[in-house]
Amino acid sequence: MNRSRWRGRFAAAQVAALAAALLAVVAPTPAYAADTVSCAAQTSFFAADTTGRLWRYPVNSPGSTSLSFSARSQIGNGWQTYGRVIGGPGGRVYGINANGLYRYRWTSSGWEKINGSEGQRISTGFTQFASASARNKITVDERGDFYAVDGLGRLRTYRYDEAAGAWAFSDRLLDTGWGRFNLIVAAGQGVLFARDATDGRLYRYRYDADSQRWIDYHQSLGTGWNVFTKGVVSAGGDTLFGIEASGLMAQYRFREDNNTWVVLRRTISTSGWQSFSNVAAITNACTLTASHVPARPAVPVAQYAAASVTQANSNSIELAHTDNIGRLLHGRMSPDNFSSLQLTAVSGSEGFSGVPAVSENTQNLTRITARNINSDVWTRTQSAAGSPGWGGWADLGGRMATNPAVARLSDQREVVFAVDAGGALWARRQDPAHADLLAWRKLGGSGLTGTPVAVPLANASALVVVADSAGTLQAALYTGGTLGAWTSLGGSGFTGTPAVVVMPGYRLRIFSRNSVGRIAATERRVDGTFTGTWTPVGGTGVVPAGAPSALLSPVTGRIGVYVRGTDGYIHYAAETAQGSGTWGAFIPAQDAFETYATDPTAFSFVNANGANVAYLARTPAGSLRLYTVQEPTSWIAGAARARTTSASTERPVFHRHVLPPPPPVD
Repeated sequence: MNRSRWRGRFAAAQVAALAAALLAVVAPTPAYAADTVSCAAQTSFFAADTTGRLWRYPVNSPGSTSLSFSARSQIGNGWQTYGRVIGGPGGRVYGINANGLYRYRWTSSGWEKINGSEGQRISTGFTQFASASARNKITVDERGDFYAVDGLGRLRTYRYDEAAGAWAFSDRLLDTGWGRFNLIVAAGQGVLFARDATDGRLYRYRYDADSQRWIDYHQSLGTGWNVFTKGVVSAGGDTLFGIEASGLMAQYRFREDNNTWVVLRRTISTSGWQSFSNVAAITNACTLTASHVPARPAVPVAQYAAASVTQANSNSIELAHTDNIGRLLHGRMSPDNFSSLQLTAVSGSEGFSGVPAVSENTQNLTRITARNINSDVWTRTQSAAGSPGWGGWADLGGRMATNPAVARLSDQREVVFAVDAGGALWARRQDPAHADLLAWRKLGGSGLTGTPVAVPLANASALVVVADSAGTLQAALYTGGTLGAWTSLGGSGFTGTPAVVVMPGYRLRIFSRNSVGRIAATERRVDGTFTGTWTPVGGTGVVPAGAPSALLSPVTGRIGVYVRGTDGYIHYAAETAQGSGTWGAFIPAQDAFETYATDPTAFSFVNANGANVAYLARTPAGSLRLYTVQEPTSWIAGAARARTTSASTERPVFHRHVLPPPPPVD
């Protein structure tokens, strides 16, 4: 057989096999609008050869099968000093060497000069990406955002503000596990293609920097991409151009709306590109005009939102709440001296709404997580343990329709949950090795409307409970960054955020206000199943006006349920015995004729006298009241004695404590 003919047939077979692999392995994706790609009539590729000469190649019709090259021209020398050259939007070209990252910009009249210089060093970092092992692990999208995989396999993003001459954000962590990829390339605003180093499989992602969400994640687009050993570049708009060792350049364009390759391995040059050490493209020559930025849901300032309370490892009681004008207030006090409360506004000029989450990170620093009235989730962390100071606010994005829920799992990693305007549950989980939170990932669900409750369980898992649009509570197990199947807890018409109590063996009692306005409870068994039935709590003598708060008493082992009635008073119902699941009638939970405007928040704490039970509420004037609960000593003696004790002697005593007032409005 003629050897040249055999080589031609073999090459054709390789091309056919690669094309078949690409077409066969594309997985389903969410539906989008019709293809709306828009491309410039002409753009530029830049190629640096081994002698340092930089060449500009005019590219005509870059997004279509009519693509062609015009005559090239030399536009620079000395580019061999850069181990990596990458393209950016608007004619920007970036060079990376041992001294840092340099920015250039090509215009129709030549290189743009700033202060007489064509190149400006914009960072002394990024030097690792000039090395052979990391040079393909950095890219720039059509917006000008940098994406890079660090030495630990973590994907990070950066944005340079040219007008300010500074980085708008830097080292923002998006994901882990990207060490498996040996090449990433941006092909649109937040669109990333990543090549697996093992089998050459290509994956597509879409990240929205405004909401900090992963819109599309880890979509497999086929194998065989390891043939492009000289790199892959993009002109934006889901275009890709792969370069083989032989110098062949192949053109691709993907359509996310129908999940197809509309340009599939079209050879646009059979050779010549092998002589270049770096090839770059202008990254916004093609754009997708369809927006993938989630709309911001309206967030009115919630009136009389309840507080969150926890006891820190430092022993202080930490509390936070929003007021009726959107201030976020934080309080810290000694468990032995409630008058020591220092209540300060930590919101600055920002506005917040709803119930914030108060947690503690792995460095034992108090953290407040709350929903800004712009719909993003914000977080602020104590500057040092025991310090009254705070670090700056961190905007976690999200554009969420509900308040956040925060859970610290048994592996000490935090996870933030929230529901979007479309009724789906999202999460940001903590990096395994650092305090950073990864980008929002969609977990699933539909028609969800309530604020989620996240309850840490064994094996670094959490149960998420949230109401849907029918008022039915749904529950799902979160583990390993993914969510299991949803289970309906039965019934409908439930309102408000449910309260969940964890019992030994990770059994759960869940409390909510039902369709007839009464408090009811259901149970999650030790095997993880639910009873599917709801038991009335507290009788019919009190009409609840809000959501319940429930607590397993560390003193008596009984669950107490607290609720604000339509009369404005706080009421309390307790289990008739430890673990009985039956309930006494609601009784007044206060020692003064004072009405309250917020739902109560029950909590336990430890002071010099041992374990205690308490709840917190606010008056219509915004004043804080803390009630300590003195449970009957007969309850402590055990369930057997409690059942034989006269009901008239079984009432707890509630002691009111007037806390220092909130600070005046600036």
